[in-house]
Amino acid sequence: MSTWKPPAEGAPTYRILQREGCTIVYGHMPLGAWLRLLRQASDLHVLHAGVARMLGAAAVIGPTEGLARIREQEAAAATGRVRAQLGRAARRLDAQAVRWLAAGEQGPSSLALFTLLTGVRPPHYGGTALDLPRDAQDFRRCRLLVEQVPSLQRSLHRLARRVADPELVSWAALAETWRDLCAQMDHEWPSWRTQAGRAPGVKAMLACFHEVETDRAVLQASRTTASLPLPYRFASVGPGRGDARWGM
Repeated sequence: MSTWKPPAEGAPTYRILQREGCTIVYGHMPLGAWLRLLRQASDLHVLHAGVARMLGAAAVIGPTEGLARIREQEAAAATGRVRAQLGRAARRLDAQAVRWLAAGEQGPSSLALFTLLTGVRPPHYGGTALDLPRDAQDFRRCRLLVEQVPSLQRSLHRLARRVADPELVSWAALAETWRDLCAQMDHEWPSWRTQAGRAPGVKAMLACFHEVETDRAVLQASRTTASLPLPYRFASVGPGRGDARWGM
């Protein structure tokens, strides 16, 4: 399939292609046209950001089987493009890691975990280390990452030993509890690899790590405020939000 090229002046700003039963949009589609496209889609169709990223498209929508076929067909080409984007950083990653960047199921938490475990920030990731998984779907993508890139298991174990590091305490605690999270997911959602499902127990466990991160942020903020000169501590309270005793 040819790569989409920017249109000439006055030409339509987008192009639509059909492939494997999926609709692929290149360029900038006006909102009205986009809404009409969505109304025509089946209730069973999925809007898939990962496949769109692989194709360099604005959006891809279609049945899960068709999306899976496109992912498989495009994996090799997408892997080559990711290697080129990473440049020298690609040398620090094995083949499975590069393939996951190109074709793996991704979200903010799995991309954050990838960055922590490899030291390589994916070009398309703009988040931070605070992107902890919030529910079973998020953790599922993190778990798939570690399964599909086995070399990261050793790094995950090293991360679990860094609970004394204040910048990594939440992720380290999560890594330390990894097996328990996996066991709970297997119990609540046995078919998590292939079928949709829910795991409220996993979500409840993950909430604990977010509480740790919130507590750490509050403590850090209080220490920062305490280290400021007295006039700045007054200013941090502000008019109508407290009295001078808060800055003492």
